Amino acid sequence: MNLNKFRSIALFLCLFFIVGCQSEVQLKPMTFQEIYPANLSHVTKIEIRHGGGKLKTITDVEIIDDWLDSIKEITFEPEENQEGRVGYKYSVKLFEENDVKIFFTTSKINDFYYKTNNQIMERTEKLFDES
Repeated sequence: MNLNKFRSIALFLCLFFIVGCQSEVQLKPMTFQEIYPANLSHVTKIEIRHGGGKLKTITDVEIIDDWLDSIKEITFEPEENQEGRVGYKYSVKLFEENDVKIFFTTSKINDFYYKTNNQIMERTEKLFDES
């Protein structure tokens, strides 16, 4: 076997192993607080888009804190089937100042699909309707 083929196969196996390990680490039940990449108390703005296209922006810190407090302990169960999908009921962006810290839909967070969660759906719908 020539050296280039050996290197190509070794590189492929390493990448395959790395990607496989990352998927397993990410695919476990997690609370929203565990998923969020920063401190929830630093969120300054929420943008919610309804699947039909309507966008609402919330900047009232009290409303933001109340909503985040209501969802932080919700557990998200990963879907076994991680194949791509289209559509969502709501998408949400959380900002710290002008930086988007996380973008998620009611079924997908950080490129992973989660089982339908009525708690997050109801709380997001309520925030959207009342804002």
